[in-house]
Amino acid sequence: MRRLAPPDDSSRGLGIGRRGAFFPLASALLGLGMLLSPPGVSLGQSPERTPVVTTPHFAFYSHFDTNLNDALIAAGAARRGGKPELFQSGSEKSCFDRLPPSGRAAWDGAVNYYKEIISPTGSNDRQRYLLRVQLAGFEEDLKDAGARQFVEIARHLRAAAAPAYMACRWAAQDEKNRRWIERLTPQLAAHEQRIAPRLEELYHQRWSLLPIPLDVVETVDWSGANAILRDPAGGHLLISNSYEGLAALEVAFHEASHLLMGRNAPLRQALETAAGAADWRLPADLWHVVLFYTTGEAVRRILEDDGRPEYTPMVYAIFDRGAWPGYRKALESTWRPYVHGERPLSDAAAGLIGALRNPEQPQPDRGHPKTPGQ
Repeated sequence: MRRLAPPDDSSRGLGIGRRGAFFPLASALLGLGMLLSPPGVSLGQSPERTPVVTTPHFAFYSHFDTNLNDALIAAGAARRGGKPELFQSGSEKSCFDRLPPSGRAAWDGAVNYYKEIISPTGSNDRQRYLLRVQLAGFEEDLKDAGARQFVEIARHLRAAAAPAYMACRWAAQDEKNRRWIERLTPQLAAHEQRIAPRLEELYHQRWSLLPIPLDVVETVDWSGANAILRDPAGGHLLISNSYEGLAALEVAFHEASHLLMGRNAPLRQALETAAGAADWRLPADLWHVVLFYTTGEAVRRILEDDGRPEYTPMVYAIFDRGAWPGYRKALESTWRPYVHGERPLSDAAAGLIGALRNPEQPQPDRGHPKTPGQ
C-alpha cells in the first residue's frame, strides 16, 4: 500500500517518441482506438463513472476502463517477464481464440505498448500517476501538453484493446469486484462510523472531500493497493479485490489514511519535531510504518470492542516477513499507548524516536499484538 504524490509537470520519462519494433503496430492501434472511442470524449477525458455503492466516507467503483488499464499493466508485466498472462489459459483463452484476428491483434498490440512503456514503471512513477488521474476523472491535474498527449495515446490503445477485454473478461471481473464491495459494505455499516472519527482524532486531521473515490480492480501492483493525493486536497484509492474478510476493511481505511498523512500533516510534523529535538534523522519509511501501525491498531481495537477480538492488523504479517526490522518493539512500547488514548501525540513521538535511536533486541510474538500488561 503506497501513496502517490503529484509529480512535477515535466514531460520527461513519459516514453513519448521512444522507438521500438512495436511502434508501427502501436500507431495503427492508435488510429483504431480513435475510431473505437465513444463520440464526444475529449482529450484525456475518462468515460462517465457511476459508483456501485456510496457510504459516508467511500464511493466504490467497478469501472471498465480502470480495470482494463489494470489488466494491461499486469499483462504487460507478465509478457515482459515471460510469465503466463491474461487470455492464455482456460475459458478466457477459448473466448480470445474465437475473436476476429483484428480483435486479437488489437489486444496484443496494446499489451506490447504497455510492456514497453507502462508496465516497467512503478506505481509511484509519473506515467502511472498520469493514467490514474485521467481514469479517475481528474482531468484538471493534466497540466501540460506532454501529459495530455501521453494519456491520450494510452486511452486510444485501451480503446483498441477494449473489445477483447469486454468479450472475454469484463463480465467476470465486474462480478468479482461487485461481490467484493458487497462483502465489505456490511462491515462498513457496522464499523465505519466508529473507525473514521477515531482515525481523524489520531491523525489530528479531517478528510476534506468525502466520499473518497475507491476503484476496485484485480491486481493494482505487488502491494495490492495504493492512494494518490491531490493538491490541495482529496485523493483517489485503488484496491485489489484479493483482500478478504476484515483485511478488506483495514485496507480501505489504510489507503484513506494516506490522505491524512501528507508531508505537512500533523502526525508527520510531530515525528519530525521529535526527531529534530533529538538531533536524529528520520528513516524514510518511518511515516509509512507508523501509518500501518496506527490505522491497523485502531481498527483492531474497535473490532475488539465490537466483539471481534480475533483480528490481527496487516502490519504484523509484514513484520513476520522480516520487513521493517527494529520497528515492531518500539511501536508496541511507545506508540500503542497513543493509539489507545493513553499518551499525547508529542510524548508518543518523542518516545518512539528515543526507542528507535536506542534499539533493544526485538522479541518476536508470532504476529499477534501483545495485550496490555504483557
